[in-house]
Amino acid sequence: MFLNLSEGLHFTASARHFTDIHIDEPESFHGQDNGPSAIEYFLMGVGGCTGSSFAYCLEKNSIAIKDLKIIVDGKMSHRGNRMNLRLIKIDLEIKCSVENDDKNKLDMCINRFKEYCVLTESISKGIPLNFSFNIQNRKK
Repeated sequence: MFLNLSEGLHFTASARHFTDIHIDEPESFHGQDNGPSAIEYFLMGVGGCTGSSFAYCLEKNSIAIKDLKIIVDGKMSHRGNRMNLRLIKIDLEIKCSVENDDKNKLDMCINRFKEYCVLTESISKGIPLNFSFNIQNRKK
């Protein structure tokens, strides 16, 4: 996966065979609003991982899904001495209707699906983040 700065705060990204993915900030955050922001992609990722884990559990337990919607809401707040903006809470609402409701299997999926979502498990456990810089043409 790689990202290239296009202009201002607008990046284009590629992941696997998906190219020309736009990431930008809204104008109110000094961007040009050429695509969802990084935090919006992050929240989409949380919703997508959660939804696919839940759908997979239902499918593996022969529970047919008629409709599945995930509503993700991220709460941001200014924190710390410098009042940096931070994501402080994520709320997910799962709306689902199924054709065959085996209560035991459905309850099992509701109680266990979260452990299969790589993203939510990584967030809740904390992920080490390592940076490395390769800056060229730097004046001494």
